[in-house]
Amino acid sequence: MKKIFFAVFFFIGCGLAADDSILRWAADTDSGAPNVFYADEKLSELVGFEKDIIERVAELIGRKAVFYQNDYDVLIPGLQRDLYDVVINGMIPDAVTGDGVLFSEPYYACGLALVVRSDDDKIMSVLDCNGAVVGVLRNAKSEAILVNNLKKIKPTGYPNEYCAISDLKDRRVDAVLLDWQIATYYVGKIGNLKIVDEVGESRYSIVVIDKNRQLMNEINGAIATMKRDGTLEKIISKWNLHNLNCQKLLSAAGMGTLSPAAGNENSKISKPYTKYIETLPLFLKAACITLMLSILGMGVAIVLGLCLAITRLYAPKWIGFIAISIIEFLRGTPLVIQLFFVFYGLPRIGITLSPIVAGVFTLGINYSSYEAENFRAGMFSVPHGQMEAARALGMSQWQSLRHVILPQAFTFILPPLTNDFIALLKDSSLVSLITIVELTKTYSLAASTTLDFFGFGVMVAIIYFIIGLPFVRLARLAEYRLRLEKRAYSARKAKKT
Repeated sequence: MKKIFFAVFFFIGCGLAADDSILRWAADTDSGAPNVFYADEKLSELVGFEKDIIERVAELIGRKAVFYQNDYDVLIPGLQRDLYDVVINGMIPDAVTGDGVLFSEPYYACGLALVVRSDDDKIMSVLDCNGAVVGVLRNAKSEAILVNNLKKIKPTGYPNEYCAISDLKDRRVDAVLLDWQIATYYVGKIGNLKIVDEVGESRYSIVVIDKNRQLMNEINGAIATMKRDGTLEKIISKWNLHNLNCQKLLSAAGMGTLSPAAGNENSKISKPYTKYIETLPLFLKAACITLMLSILGMGVAIVLGLCLAITRLYAPKWIGFIAISIIEFLRGTPLVIQLFFVFYGLPRIGITLSPIVAGVFTLGINYSSYEAENFRAGMFSVPHGQMEAARALGMSQWQSLRHVILPQAFTFILPPLTNDFIALLKDSSLVSLITIVELTKTYSLAASTTLDFFGFGVMVAIIYFIIGLPFVRLARLAEYRLRLEKRAYSARKAKKT
């Protein structure tokens, strides 16, 4: 069993090594339309104008493009960790923070569009937003523009575009300021909204880590080729993303006027119920990842928790104090902080873990503190005379724990252990922050693409329920059998006396 356990960790710890024949590119598809997102009619298909651009760039430099999903806020840290080669996700050089990164020649340009409700005649430009509540993306260029130019503005930060647009439609905010092509996409898809103003200019670049200058030179050459041969113009026209700023960018490269496209076919919403059937394989795959993370994480938590509990109770006092300190530290710090520390912090001291191993390890050490308390309470529930009797029979302390105390304590430990497993199953959703697409992340991607948060929410809730129910039933069955064995043992003991 131990060999299998370590073999699994060795397998999942060995990621794909850097290969010169592939170009690993990363983006965040959560509310990523029309840059990089999953098609409405077929949610397993990745689409977007930036996907088309990076695939053409990869082709021109003789590589095969391979996609990596990561949250927008940690795309640059992931690049610095060498999880992928490039980032292409609406990256603006003067708005991206991060040391040791290079930006390519711009491949697209646009302004910021001010979106209001169709029945709003009061806000016709950014200057009319004084005193208004305006939705912007967190840490985005749009917020800086509002704060710098309008003193009475009330900017409200959102994690993604759809949340901002949704609040605008529900009248929680008065207007939304988004990148022009994103605003155009959602206005056309949702309806009852309009664009009333366009301000500023943003130019998108591909981001590469500083040590990869040769790759950056190749990418710049590919972008220049795409500008000359008209490929970039065709991609932008295909997605109907032509605008004045983009025209200026491409005109500087000697290109003609962009021709409007008929429209984006991927913006159509799939038929009711069909999308649930089509996405079921994606959710099942994500459920397997969630289940694997939870089982392995709980295994690590039980082993470490038992060690901490035994150390706390039976080791010398100074060692026991260290165990107590570890338990309280793990319980007193948020899981997400521990996750970022393990995945992004440890590489600074030479310890680099793959996303799966980092996720399992972090979940395990976080929950080990809770399991340590469960084991301690369970062992305290066993009468102290049991240990004395075992020692009187000649057993060592470890033999007494293994054969007498722990089997009896397990009856008391099992119910809280089951509760902790269900909690860990839900907390495993946090590993999506380190490039792992598990069940909750799949729900977020599917819902933000189709704008169906209710239907997919019900679907993912049912899957979580189905995953957790068997473990609850197995725990109850094991608890019942342990009680029967305990009663039988007590009956035999009473009969002998």
